[in-house]
Amino acid sequence: MQRRTALKNIGLSFGALTLTPTVASLLQSCQTTEAGWGPSLLSQEDASFVTKIIDVMLPTTATVPGASDLNLIQFIDAYLAKVTSPEEQKFATMATGIFAGVVQAAAGKDNAADLTAEDIDVQLNKFLRATPKDLATRGKAYNDYLAGLEDGTAGAPPIEGVCQSYLFNLRSLAVRAFEGNAIIATEHLAYAPVPGQQKGCVDLQEATGGKKWAL
Repeated sequence: MQRRTALKNIGLSFGALTLTPTVASLLQSCQTTEAGWGPSLLSQEDASFVTKIIDVMLPTTATVPGASDLNLIQFIDAYLAKVTSPEEQKFATMATGIFAGVVQAAAGKDNAADLTAEDIDVQLNKFLRATPKDLATRGKAYNDYLAGLEDGTAGAPPIEGVCQSYLFNLRSLAVRAFEGNAIIATEHLAYAPVPGQQKGCVDLQEATGGKKWAL
């Protein structure tokens, strides 16, 4: 792979989870809380912060468990440590710190441990629900930064571009892990342990009661 291609993939694909045997094994192993669990790639502080982020993205409701209930942080950390490339790992750890700094500055707080769900939600809305123009501007700034890494002209990482790429990837990874969790798959999605015949162009309400098929 050419260096340009590798650089442009940094931070752009760690959320593109494919259900390989390795990933399936990680999903299975992270179904329950491990006694004394500690992160493999993320620092403990960063793992706590990412837990807060995905709890806002996938909150607990009266009928559906949320990210913390399903121990998604254990899967996300294990996935980053064991499946993603060194470049993606570097991006994930760098971007977690950058986004924490952005949320802290906006909330006027000095410590990530003091951030609330409301503090994080404000920034998620800013980056994940941005206008097409803002999305394009941030994306271009980040791609220009990656190109600068290749030719040695890159300055400091573009804060908003990094945060945007990071959050879209983290959301994608968290949602895929959520849908792959055994509780969600069997109790809240349409689930067929032994797939049957394929039927195209059928009404979703009639076929599954409106539920999305589990992985």
